Amino acid sequence: MNKTVALLNQWAEFETRHPDATTEDFCRYFLVSSRQKETLEGLFDGELPPRADIVMMKLIDRIVRLHSIYIQIALKDLKLSHFEEFSLLSAVAQLESPRKTEVIYHTINELSTGLSLLSGLIKKQCITEYEDPDDKRSKRLKLTPKGEKLLFACYKQFSRIPEMMLMEVPQEDLEICIQLLKKVEIKYSKLWQQHKGKSFDQVFTSVTGKK
Repeated sequence: MNKTVALLNQWAEFETRHPDATTEDFCRYFLVSSRQKETLEGLFDGELPPRADIVMMKLIDRIVRLHSIYIQIALKDLKLSHFEEFSLLSAVAQLESPRKTEVIYHTINELSTGLSLLSGLIKKQCITEYEDPDDKRSKRLKLTPKGEKLLFACYKQFSRIPEMMLMEVPQEDLEICIQLLKKVEIKYSKLWQQHKGKSFDQVFTSVTGKK
């Protein structure tokens, strides 16, 4: 059968079962159904959790842990003690003369941890602080020439890690993953500060409506 005809037939069958679905819904369905031919053999040594959402989060967690290992190796070539120092430097550059709290929450850090790391970067003369012209009680941050040079070196070094770890993943797959996961990041980047100090039961109920 012609590939186009076969695709249209599968699309028509999908529409019959899901009349309210969009074209994007079908594309995601088609991608998943074609990939189901690939097994999960070897993932987590065969010990798979019972639900796809748990598998996804465990997979993300393990990749992040592996990424952290290579981050620590890469840090040896840079004058930084923690990867979070790079995150803070990058945030100061991106946010353009931000307050300390803006930098800390942008990088998803606890206030005390963020203040300590920023203080260290100021002592290293990578960041300088100055009075806010609109609020004399507040101070703003900017990179020093030394900080800019270090940040550039970090960008160069750390960009090689995803290049290495994801070299076998096609560009199209990476773009699909970004589109599928971006809503999670956007949603919880706005919520996590509101959830501090609450029990997980309270958080779970406020987000899902379930008890």
